[in-house]
Amino acid sequence: MTNLLAILVGVCLGYLLLSNAVYVVLALIGAVENGVRRHESEAEDYDTLASSRFTIPVSVIVAAYNEASAIVSTVTSLLDLDYPEHEVIVVNDGSSDETLERLAEAFELEPFELFARRVFRTEEVRAVYRSEKHPNLFVVDKQNGGKADALNAGLNVARYRYVCGVDADTVFDRDALLKGMRLVIQDPGRVIGVTSHLTIAEDPERTMSAPKGKRRIDRRPFVAYQHLDYLRAFLNNRLAWSRLGFMLCSVGAFQIWRRDVLEELGGYARGFTCEDIELTFRVHEHFLRERREYSVLCLPDNVGTTEGPDTVRKLVSQRERWQRVIDETVWHYRNMWFNPRFRSVGIVGVPFYLVTEVLAPAVEVLAVVSLGLSLVLGLFSPATFALMLAAIAFMNASLTACAILLDDVQSRTYRSRDLARLLLLAPLDLFLYRPIIFWARLKGSWRFLRGDKEWHKFERNVRSQAA
Repeated sequence: MTNLLAILVGVCLGYLLLSNAVYVVLALIGAVENGVRRHESEAEDYDTLASSRFTIPVSVIVAAYNEASAIVSTVTSLLDLDYPEHEVIVVNDGSSDETLERLAEAFELEPFELFARRVFRTEEVRAVYRSEKHPNLFVVDKQNGGKADALNAGLNVARYRYVCGVDADTVFDRDALLKGMRLVIQDPGRVIGVTSHLTIAEDPERTMSAPKGKRRIDRRPFVAYQHLDYLRAFLNNRLAWSRLGFMLCSVGAFQIWRRDVLEELGGYARGFTCEDIELTFRVHEHFLRERREYSVLCLPDNVGTTEGPDTVRKLVSQRERWQRVIDETVWHYRNMWFNPRFRSVGIVGVPFYLVTEVLAPAVEVLAVVSLGLSLVLGLFSPATFALMLAAIAFMNASLTACAILLDDVQSRTYRSRDLARLLLLAPLDLFLYRPIIFWARLKGSWRFLRGDKEWHKFERNVRSQAA
Protein backbone atom coordinates (compact mmCIF):
# COMPACT_ATOMS: atom_id res chain seq x y z
CA MET A 1 0.00 0.00 0.00
CA THR A 2 2.75 2.43 0.99
CA ASN A 3 4.77 1.64 -2.13
CA LEU A 4 1.73 2.13 -4.38
CA LEU A 5 0.97 5.41 -2.65
CA ALA A 6 4.56 6.57 -3.11
CA ILE A 7 4.36 5.74 -6.83
CA LEU A 8 1.09 7.66 -7.18
CA VAL A 9 2.56 10.67 -5.40
CA GLY A 10 5.63 10.53 -7.62
CA VAL A 11 3.55 10.32 -10.81
CA CYS A 12 1.30 13.21 -9.75
CA LEU A 13 4.18 15.43 -8.67
CA GLY A 14 6.05 14.56 -11.85
CA TYR A 15 2.98 15.54 -13.88
CA LEU A 16 2.68 18.86 -12.03
CA LEU A 17 6.38 19.66 -12.39
CA LEU A 18 6.49 18.68 -16.06
CA SER A 19 3.34 20.62 -16.92
CA ASN A 20 4.68 23.71 -15.15
CA ALA A 21 7.99 23.34 -16.98
CA VAL A 22 6.10 23.20 -20.29
CA TYR A 23 4.14 26.31 -19.29
CA VAL A 24 7.41 28.12 -18.55
CA VAL A 25 8.69 27.26 -22.04
CA LEU A 26 5.40 28.40 -23.56
CA ALA A 27 5.58 31.64 -21.58
CA LEU A 28 9.04 32.34 -23.01
CA ILE A 29 7.88 31.61 -26.56
CA GLY A 30 4.78 33.72 -25.94
CA ALA A 31 6.95 36.61 -24.74
CA VAL A 32 8.91 36.48 -28.01
CA GLU A 33 5.71 36.42 -30.07
CA ASN A 34 4.26 39.23 -27.97
CA GLY A 35 7.32 41.39 -28.58
CA VAL A 36 7.37 40.71 -32.32
CA ARG A 37 3.67 41.37 -32.80
CA ARG A 38 3.65 44.51 -30.66
CA HIS A 39 6.68 45.89 -32.51
CA GLU A 40 4.84 45.35 -35.79
CA SER A 41 1.72 46.96 -34.32
CA GLU A 42 3.62 50.03 -33.11
CA ALA A 43 5.20 50.43 -36.55
CA GLU A 44 1.81 50.30 -38.26
CA ASP A 45 0.18 53.55 -39.37
CA TYR A 46 -3.32 52.87 -38.05
CA ASP A 47 -4.61 56.29 -39.11
CA THR A 48 -3.79 55.47 -42.72
CA LEU A 49 -5.22 51.97 -42.35
CA ALA A 50 -8.43 53.37 -40.87
CA SER A 51 -8.97 55.76 -43.77
CA SER A 52 -7.67 53.66 -46.66
CA ARG A 53 -10.12 52.43 -49.27
CA PHE A 54 -7.90 49.35 -49.65
CA THR A 55 -8.63 48.16 -46.09
CA ILE A 56 -10.66 44.95 -46.44
CA PRO A 57 -14.38 45.30 -45.48
CA VAL A 58 -15.66 43.06 -42.67
CA SER A 59 -19.05 41.72 -41.62
CA VAL A 60 -19.34 41.63 -37.81
CA ILE A 61 -21.87 39.03 -36.61
CA VAL A 62 -23.38 39.12 -33.12
CA ALA A 63 -25.41 36.11 -31.97
CA ALA A 64 -27.78 37.28 -29.23
CA TYR A 65 -30.07 35.23 -27.01
CA ASN A 66 -31.72 36.99 -24.04
CA GLU A 67 -29.12 39.77 -23.97
CA ALA A 68 -31.46 42.71 -23.29
CA SER A 69 -29.22 44.12 -20.55
CA ALA A 70 -26.02 44.12 -22.62
CA ILE A 71 -26.92 44.23 -26.30
CA VAL A 72 -27.21 48.01 -26.76
CA SER A 73 -23.77 48.76 -25.28
CA THR A 74 -22.21 45.94 -27.31
CA VAL A 75 -23.73 47.09 -30.60
CA THR A 76 -22.87 50.72 -29.85
CA SER A 77 -19.21 49.76 -29.37
CA LEU A 78 -19.27 47.86 -32.68
CA LEU A 79 -20.81 50.78 -34.56
CA ASP A 80 -18.13 53.04 -33.07
CA LEU A 81 -15.28 50.86 -34.35
CA ASP A 82 -12.60 52.91 -36.09
CA TYR A 83 -12.79 50.98 -39.36
CA PRO A 84 -13.39 52.30 -42.90
CA GLU A 85 -16.06 49.82 -43.97
CA HIS A 86 -17.87 47.27 -41.85
CA GLU A 87 -21.41 46.08 -41.29
CA VAL A 88 -22.88 44.88 -38.00
CA ILE A 89 -25.32 41.97 -38.19
CA VAL A 90 -27.15 41.17 -34.95
CA VAL A 91 -28.96 37.82 -34.99
CA ASN A 92 -31.73 37.69 -32.39
CA ASP A 93 -31.92 33.95 -31.78
CA GLY A 94 -35.52 33.72 -30.57
CA SER A 95 -34.93 35.70 -27.38
CA SER A 96 -37.73 35.54 -24.80
CA ASP A 97 -36.72 38.83 -23.17
CA GLU A 98 -36.66 42.37 -24.61
CA THR A 99 -33.50 42.00 -26.71
CA LEU A 100 -35.26 42.86 -29.98
CA GLU A 101 -37.28 45.67 -28.40
CA ARG A 102 -34.16 47.27 -26.90
CA LEU A 103 -32.45 47.16 -30.29
CA ALA A 104 -35.47 48.61 -32.07
CA GLU A 105 -35.75 51.47 -29.59
CA ALA A 106 -32.06 52.34 -29.44
CA PHE A 107 -31.30 52.12 -33.17
CA GLU A 108 -34.65 52.92 -34.82
CA LEU A 109 -35.07 49.64 -36.66
CA GLU A 110 -37.31 49.36 -39.71
CA PRO A 111 -38.28 46.23 -41.71
CA PHE A 112 -35.87 45.71 -44.60
CA GLU A 113 -35.95 43.57 -47.73
CA LEU A 114 -32.51 41.98 -47.76
CA PHE A 115 -31.23 39.45 -50.25
CA ALA A 116 -29.75 36.52 -48.34
CA ARG A 117 -27.93 33.56 -49.85
CA ARG A 118 -29.12 30.34 -48.24
CA VAL A 119 -25.68 28.77 -48.01
CA PHE A 120 -26.42 27.32 -44.58
CA ARG A 121 -29.69 25.79 -43.42
CA THR A 122 -30.94 27.47 -40.25
CA GLU A 123 -34.09 27.84 -38.21
CA GLU A 124 -36.72 30.07 -39.80
CA VAL A 125 -35.86 33.75 -40.19
CA ARG A 126 -38.94 35.76 -39.20
CA ALA A 127 -37.81 39.22 -40.25
CA VAL A 128 -34.83 41.40 -41.12
CA TYR A 129 -34.48 44.99 -39.93
CA ARG A 130 -32.18 47.87 -40.76
CA SER A 131 -31.32 50.84 -38.59
CA GLU A 132 -32.51 54.26 -39.73
CA LYS A 133 -29.70 55.87 -37.72
CA HIS A 134 -26.92 53.49 -38.79
CA PRO A 135 -27.32 52.08 -42.35
CA ASN A 136 -24.61 49.48 -41.68
CA LEU A 137 -26.59 47.88 -38.82
CA PHE A 138 -28.86 44.93 -39.64
CA VAL A 139 -30.89 42.80 -37.23
CA VAL A 140 -32.02 39.30 -38.16
CA ASP A 141 -34.90 37.97 -36.06
CA LYS A 142 -35.18 34.18 -36.17
CA GLN A 143 -36.49 31.20 -34.27
CA ASN A 144 -34.21 29.83 -31.60
CA GLY A 145 -31.63 27.34 -32.85
CA GLY A 146 -28.57 27.93 -30.68
CA LYS A 147 -25.50 30.08 -31.15
CA ALA A 148 -24.03 28.09 -34.05
CA ASP A 149 -27.33 28.31 -35.92
CA ALA A 150 -27.53 32.06 -35.26
CA LEU A 151 -24.00 32.62 -36.56
CA ASN A 152 -24.83 30.63 -39.69
CA ALA A 153 -27.89 32.82 -40.22
CA GLY A 154 -25.60 35.84 -39.96
CA LEU A 155 -23.25 34.29 -42.52
CA ASN A 156 -26.17 33.92 -44.94
CA VAL A 157 -26.75 37.68 -44.71
CA ALA A 158 -23.10 38.82 -44.62
CA ARG A 159 -21.89 40.70 -47.69
CA TYR A 160 -18.14 40.82 -47.14
CA ARG A 161 -15.30 38.35 -47.64
CA TYR A 162 -14.20 38.42 -44.00
CA VAL A 163 -16.49 37.92 -41.01
CA CYS A 164 -15.89 38.59 -37.34
CA GLY A 165 -18.00 36.63 -34.87
CA VAL A 166 -18.37 38.33 -31.49
CA ASP A 167 -20.25 37.78 -28.24
CA ALA A 168 -23.24 39.92 -27.30
CA ASP A 169 -21.93 40.77 -23.81
CA THR A 170 -18.63 42.42 -24.79
CA VAL A 171 -17.69 46.10 -25.11
CA PHE A 172 -15.01 46.49 -27.79
CA ASP A 173 -12.12 48.93 -28.14
CA ARG A 174 -12.39 51.29 -31.11
CA ASP A 175 -9.29 49.82 -32.78
CA ALA A 176 -10.20 46.15 -32.17
CA LEU A 177 -11.08 45.34 -35.78
CA LEU A 178 -8.16 47.33 -37.20
CA LYS A 179 -5.69 45.39 -35.07
CA GLY A 180 -7.22 42.06 -36.00
CA MET A 181 -7.43 42.75 -39.72
CA ARG A 182 -3.87 44.13 -39.79
CA LEU A 183 -2.62 40.54 -39.56
CA VAL A 184 -4.88 39.54 -42.45
CA ILE A 185 -3.81 42.48 -44.62
CA GLN A 186 -0.14 41.58 -44.08
CA ASP A 187 -0.65 38.11 -45.59
CA PRO A 188 -4.18 37.70 -47.01
CA GLY A 189 -3.31 34.57 -48.94
CA ARG A 190 -2.21 32.64 -45.87
CA VAL A 191 -3.96 34.10 -42.80
CA ILE A 192 -7.48 32.66 -42.63
CA GLY A 193 -8.26 33.28 -38.96
CA VAL A 194 -7.39 35.74 -36.17
CA THR A 195 -8.39 35.79 -32.51
CA SER A 196 -7.42 37.82 -29.45
CA HIS A 197 -8.12 38.19 -25.74
CA LEU A 198 -10.37 40.25 -23.49
CA THR A 199 -10.39 41.87 -20.08
CA ILE A 200 -12.77 40.33 -17.54
CA ALA A 201 -14.91 42.65 -15.41
CA GLU A 202 -18.11 42.62 -13.42
CA ASP A 203 -19.25 45.68 -15.38
CA PRO A 204 -17.51 46.09 -18.78
CA GLU A 205 -18.86 49.60 -19.39
CA ARG A 206 -17.37 50.90 -16.16
CA THR A 207 -14.06 49.18 -16.88
CA MET A 208 -13.86 50.85 -20.29
CA SER A 209 -14.37 54.26 -18.60
CA ALA A 210 -10.90 54.14 -17.00
CA PRO A 211 -8.35 56.85 -17.93
CA LYS A 212 -7.24 56.73 -21.57
CA GLY A 213 -4.85 53.89 -22.26
CA LYS A 214 -5.59 52.21 -18.93
CA ARG A 215 -7.92 49.41 -17.88
CA ARG A 216 -9.85 49.48 -14.65
CA ILE A 217 -9.48 46.13 -12.88
CA ASP A 218 -12.51 45.05 -10.88
CA ARG A 219 -12.11 45.64 -7.15
CA ARG A 220 -13.56 42.27 -6.21
CA PRO A 221 -10.75 39.68 -5.91
CA PHE A 222 -13.08 37.00 -7.25
CA VAL A 223 -13.48 38.85 -10.58
CA ALA A 224 -9.84 39.99 -10.63
CA TYR A 225 -8.73 36.33 -10.42
CA GLN A 226 -10.75 35.61 -13.56
CA HIS A 227 -8.85 38.41 -15.31
CA LEU A 228 -5.56 36.80 -14.21
CA ASP A 229 -6.78 33.44 -15.49
CA TYR A 230 -7.54 34.92 -18.92
CA LEU A 231 -4.23 36.76 -18.96
CA ARG A 232 -2.23 33.60 -18.25
CA ALA A 233 -4.11 31.60 -20.85
CA PHE A 234 -3.53 34.14 -23.61
CA LEU A 235 -0.13 35.69 -22.95
CA ASN A 236 1.58 32.58 -21.55
CA ASN A 237 -0.04 29.94 -23.74
CA ARG A 238 -1.97 31.01 -26.81
CA LEU A 239 0.57 33.47 -28.14
CA ALA A 240 3.09 30.62 -28.02
CA TRP A 241 0.68 28.32 -29.87
CA SER A 242 0.20 31.04 -32.48
CA ARG A 243 3.98 31.31 -32.88
CA LEU A 244 4.35 27.53 -33.19
CA GLY A 245 1.53 27.16 -35.71
CA PHE A 246 -1.07 25.28 -33.68
CA MET A 247 -3.49 27.92 -32.35
CA LEU A 248 -6.32 25.54 -31.49
CA CYS A 249 -8.43 27.72 -29.23
CA SER A 250 -9.94 30.64 -31.12
CA VAL A 251 -12.12 32.56 -28.70
CA GLY A 252 -15.77 32.94 -29.70
CA ALA A 253 -15.92 36.46 -28.26
CA PHE A 254 -13.69 37.69 -31.12
CA GLN A 255 -13.07 35.46 -34.15
CA ILE A 256 -12.13 36.74 -37.58
CA TRP A 257 -12.49 34.17 -40.37
CA ARG A 258 -12.34 34.26 -44.14
CA ARG A 259 -15.91 33.59 -45.17
CA ASP A 260 -15.12 31.19 -48.01
CA VAL A 261 -13.30 28.95 -45.50
CA LEU A 262 -16.43 28.78 -43.34
CA GLU A 263 -18.54 27.99 -46.40
CA GLU A 264 -16.10 25.28 -47.46
CA LEU A 265 -16.33 23.70 -43.99
CA GLY A 266 -20.12 23.89 -43.79
CA GLY A 267 -20.29 26.74 -41.29
CA TYR A 268 -20.57 26.47 -37.53
CA ALA A 269 -21.46 22.98 -36.26
CA ARG A 270 -24.72 22.68 -34.32
CA GLY A 271 -24.02 19.29 -32.75
CA PHE A 272 -21.48 20.52 -30.19
CA THR A 273 -21.87 22.12 -26.78
CA CYS A 274 -19.91 25.14 -28.02
CA GLU A 275 -18.96 26.10 -31.55
CA ASP A 276 -15.76 28.17 -31.33
CA ILE A 277 -13.10 25.63 -30.32
CA GLU A 278 -14.61 22.89 -32.47
CA LEU A 279 -14.45 25.14 -35.53
CA THR A 280 -10.78 25.90 -34.92
CA PHE A 281 -9.94 22.19 -34.63
CA ARG A 282 -11.93 21.54 -37.81
CA VAL A 283 -10.06 24.26 -39.71
CA HIS A 284 -6.70 22.75 -38.77
CA GLU A 285 -7.80 19.21 -39.61
CA HIS A 286 -9.23 20.22 -42.98
CA PHE A 287 -6.27 22.29 -44.17
CA LEU A 288 -3.65 19.83 -42.93
CA ARG A 289 -5.49 16.86 -44.43
CA GLU A 290 -5.46 18.65 -47.80
CA ARG A 291 -1.87 19.84 -47.27
CA ARG A 292 -2.76 23.50 -47.86
CA GLU A 293 -0.78 26.39 -46.43
CA TYR A 294 -2.63 28.52 -43.88
CA SER A 295 -2.27 30.40 -40.59
CA VAL A 296 -4.56 30.98 -37.60
CA LEU A 297 -3.05 33.75 -35.47
CA CYS A 298 -3.55 35.27 -32.03
CA LEU A 299 -3.21 39.00 -31.37
CA PRO A 300 -1.23 40.10 -28.30
CA ASP A 301 -3.58 43.08 -28.00
CA ASN A 302 -6.59 43.18 -25.74
CA VAL A 303 -9.59 44.06 -27.93
CA GLY A 304 -12.33 44.67 -25.38
CA THR A 305 -13.95 43.88 -22.05
CA THR A 306 -16.42 41.11 -21.32
CA GLU A 307 -18.58 40.32 -18.33
CA GLY A 308 -17.37 37.65 -15.93
CA PRO A 309 -19.43 35.66 -13.42
CA ASP A 310 -19.79 37.48 -10.10
CA THR A 311 -20.62 34.45 -7.91
CA VAL A 312 -19.01 31.07 -7.31
CA ARG A 313 -22.11 29.30 -8.59
CA LYS A 314 -22.01 31.16 -11.91
CA LEU A 315 -18.26 30.62 -12.29
CA VAL A 316 -18.54 26.88 -11.62
CA SER A 317 -21.34 26.62 -14.18
CA GLN A 318 -19.28 28.48 -16.80
CA ARG A 319 -16.02 26.60 -16.26
CA GLU A 320 -17.77 23.25 -16.01
CA ARG A 321 -19.22 23.90 -19.48
CA TRP A 322 -15.81 24.95 -20.81
CA GLN A 323 -14.33 21.66 -19.58
CA ARG A 324 -17.06 19.69 -21.34
CA VAL A 325 -16.37 21.64 -24.53
CA ILE A 326 -12.64 20.79 -24.40
CA ASP A 327 -13.29 17.12 -23.59
CA GLU A 328 -15.90 16.82 -26.32
CA THR A 329 -13.76 18.48 -28.99
CA VAL A 330 -10.51 16.67 -28.22
CA TRP A 331 -12.33 13.33 -28.15
CA HIS A 332 -14.15 14.07 -31.42
CA TYR A 333 -10.83 14.80 -33.15
CA ARG A 334 -9.01 11.81 -31.65
CA ASN A 335 -7.90 10.85 -35.18
CA MET A 336 -5.39 13.72 -34.85
CA TRP A 337 -3.78 12.45 -31.62
CA PHE A 338 -0.03 11.92 -32.20
CA ASN A 339 -0.73 11.68 -35.94
CA PRO A 340 2.23 12.98 -38.02
CA ARG A 341 -0.11 13.58 -40.95
CA PHE A 342 -1.32 16.65 -39.06
CA ARG A 343 2.22 17.91 -38.44
CA SER A 344 2.82 19.92 -35.25
CA VAL A 345 -0.92 20.17 -34.57
CA GLY A 346 -1.26 16.38 -34.39
CA ILE A 347 2.10 15.63 -32.80
CA VAL A 348 2.16 18.43 -30.20
CA GLY A 349 -0.96 20.64 -30.22
CA VAL A 350 -3.83 18.20 -29.77
CA PRO A 351 -1.83 15.90 -27.41
CA PHE A 352 -1.05 19.00 -25.31
CA TYR A 353 -4.78 19.57 -24.89
CA LEU A 354 -5.30 15.89 -24.14
CA VAL A 355 -2.67 15.79 -21.39
CA THR A 356 -3.04 19.24 -19.80
CA GLU A 357 -6.78 19.82 -20.23
CA VAL A 358 -8.68 16.55 -20.68
CA LEU A 359 -6.66 14.37 -18.30
CA ALA A 360 -5.85 17.14 -15.81
CA PRO A 361 -8.97 16.75 -13.59
CA ALA A 362 -8.30 13.01 -13.10
CA VAL A 363 -4.63 13.62 -12.29
CA GLU A 364 -5.54 16.42 -9.88
CA VAL A 365 -7.97 14.13 -8.03
CA LEU A 366 -5.26 11.49 -7.74
CA ALA A 367 -2.84 14.13 -6.50
CA VAL A 368 -5.19 15.41 -3.80
CA VAL A 369 -6.12 11.91 -2.61
CA SER A 370 -2.59 10.49 -2.68
CA LEU A 371 -1.00 13.51 -0.99
CA GLY A 372 -3.74 13.57 1.65
CA LEU A 373 -3.30 9.85 2.40
CA SER A 374 0.47 10.25 2.46
CA LEU A 375 0.16 12.96 5.07
CA VAL A 376 -2.24 10.89 7.19
CA LEU A 377 -0.08 7.75 6.95
CA GLY A 378 3.10 9.65 7.74
CA LEU A 379 4.74 9.15 4.36
CA PHE A 380 5.45 12.88 4.41
CA SER A 381 5.93 15.13 7.38
CA PRO A 382 3.68 18.22 7.63
CA ALA A 383 6.76 20.36 6.94
CA THR A 384 7.54 18.46 3.71
CA PHE A 385 3.90 18.69 2.66
CA ALA A 386 3.87 22.44 3.30
CA LEU A 387 7.11 22.82 1.34
CA MET A 388 5.63 21.01 -1.67
CA LEU A 389 2.53 23.22 -1.57
CA ALA A 390 4.72 26.32 -1.32
CA ALA A 391 6.79 25.19 -4.31
CA ILE A 392 3.69 24.60 -6.44
CA ALA A 393 2.21 27.94 -5.33
CA PHE A 394 5.47 29.70 -6.19
CA MET A 395 5.57 28.23 -9.71
CA ASN A 396 1.93 29.11 -10.25
CA ALA A 397 2.38 32.67 -8.95
CA SER A 398 5.53 33.17 -11.02
CA LEU A 399 3.72 32.30 -14.25
CA THR A 400 0.86 34.63 -13.31
CA ALA A 401 3.22 37.48 -12.39
CA CYS A 402 5.09 37.04 -15.70
CA ALA A 403 1.81 37.41 -17.61
CA ILE A 404 0.86 40.54 -15.64
CA LEU A 405 4.23 42.21 -16.11
CA LEU A 406 4.49 41.23 -19.76
CA ASP A 407 1.10 42.76 -20.42
CA ASP A 408 1.92 45.97 -18.54
CA VAL A 409 5.52 46.45 -19.72
CA GLN A 410 4.51 46.08 -23.37
CA SER A 411 1.40 48.28 -23.30
CA ARG A 412 1.25 50.13 -19.95
CA THR A 413 -2.19 48.64 -19.42
CA TYR A 414 -2.79 49.13 -15.71
CA ARG A 415 -3.02 51.95 -13.23
CA SER A 416 -0.30 51.62 -10.56
CA ARG A 417 -2.67 50.55 -7.79
CA ASP A 418 -4.32 47.93 -10.02
CA LEU A 419 -0.92 46.52 -11.02
CA ALA A 420 0.14 46.27 -7.37
CA ARG A 421 -3.13 44.58 -6.40
CA LEU A 422 -2.86 41.98 -9.17
CA LEU A 423 0.71 41.12 -8.16
CA LEU A 424 -0.43 40.73 -4.53
CA LEU A 425 -3.28 38.43 -5.56
CA ALA A 426 -1.07 36.14 -7.66
CA PRO A 427 0.57 34.14 -4.79
CA LEU A 428 -2.83 33.24 -3.28
CA ASP A 429 -4.31 32.05 -6.58
CA LEU A 430 -3.56 28.38 -5.80
CA PHE A 431 -5.47 28.49 -2.52
CA LEU A 432 -8.34 30.93 -3.17
CA TYR A 433 -9.21 30.47 -6.85
CA ARG A 434 -7.77 27.21 -8.19
CA PRO A 435 -9.90 24.95 -5.91
CA ILE A 436 -13.04 26.43 -7.49
CA ILE A 437 -11.70 25.79 -11.00
CA PHE A 438 -10.63 22.28 -9.96
CA TRP A 439 -14.17 21.47 -8.79
CA ALA A 440 -15.71 22.95 -11.94
CA ARG A 441 -13.40 20.97 -14.24
CA LEU A 442 -14.11 17.79 -12.33
CA LYS A 443 -17.84 18.33 -12.73
CA GLY A 444 -17.39 19.10 -16.41
CA SER A 445 -15.42 15.92 -17.06
CA TRP A 446 -18.01 13.83 -15.21
CA ARG A 447 -20.86 15.36 -17.20
CA PHE A 448 -18.96 14.78 -20.46
CA LEU A 449 -18.56 11.10 -19.57
CA ARG A 450 -22.31 10.95 -18.98
CA GLY A 451 -22.95 12.44 -22.42
CA ASP A 452 -24.50 15.65 -21.09
CA LYS A 453 -24.51 18.49 -23.65
CA GLU A 454 -26.85 20.87 -21.84
CA TRP A 455 -25.81 24.53 -22.01
CA HIS A 456 -26.46 26.88 -19.08
CA LYS A 457 -26.37 30.64 -19.68
CA PHE A 458 -25.30 32.50 -16.54
CA GLU A 459 -27.35 35.50 -15.42
CA ARG A 460 -25.97 38.95 -16.08
CA ASN A 461 -24.39 40.91 -13.24
CA VAL A 462 -24.44 44.66 -12.74
CA ARG A 463 -26.12 45.63 -16.00
CA SER A 464 -28.92 43.13 -15.53
CA GLN A 465 -29.73 44.68 -12.18
CA ALA A 466 -29.88 48.08 -13.74
CA ALA A 467 -32.00 46.98 -16.64
